[in-house]
Amino acid sequence: MMAEKKLWSFAVTIYQRDGVAPACLDLQEQCQIDVPLMLCAVFACLEGKDISDADLTQLHNLASPWQGDIVQSLRRIRTQLKTGPHPAPNAVTEDLRNKIKAAELTAEKIQLEMMQAWANRLAAIDIVDDLPALPAIIDIINRIVAASSKAKITQIQHDHIRLIADAACQIKDHKTEIIQP
Repeated sequence: MMAEKKLWSFAVTIYQRDGVAPACLDLQEQCQIDVPLMLCAVFACLEGKDISDADLTQLHNLASPWQGDIVQSLRRIRTQLKTGPHPAPNAVTEDLRNKIKAAELTAEKIQLEMMQAWANRLAAIDIVDDLPALPAIIDIINRIVAASSKAKITQIQHDHIRLIADAACQIKDHKTEIIQP
């Protein structure tokens, strides 16, 4: 598989795991995290990359203009079309909403491809035994949530973080087939 597609394939695969999509969406809504950014960092962890706080800041600075100007703008329009303004919602505006949803997904794919290059440049950790993936993934997600959220992380959010980390480890540990979108 081409290197620039690995992160996208990983993101699609993990997002389809039981409970991962709602967990990601809740962290996005409640903690203002950038889900593609989080999935990129999780992927880099699984690839044995060393991710410092400076690396996360660099990733955020790389992704945030696209995420804020394009992805979030599309998401706001798509979400607004669920309830209005007039004439929405109706069959015609629902068709438009679905097209915007597809454009939002394409924008996230572009963001992930951009972030793949960042992940590829990170230094790998020297691994004697297998990488302790679960603690590293929980740590990286906690760092992302803490940097994005103004509030203390709740138990439900901790549960979401653990669920996402467990799903990522299952993909790594069981050599789960990554979906080719």
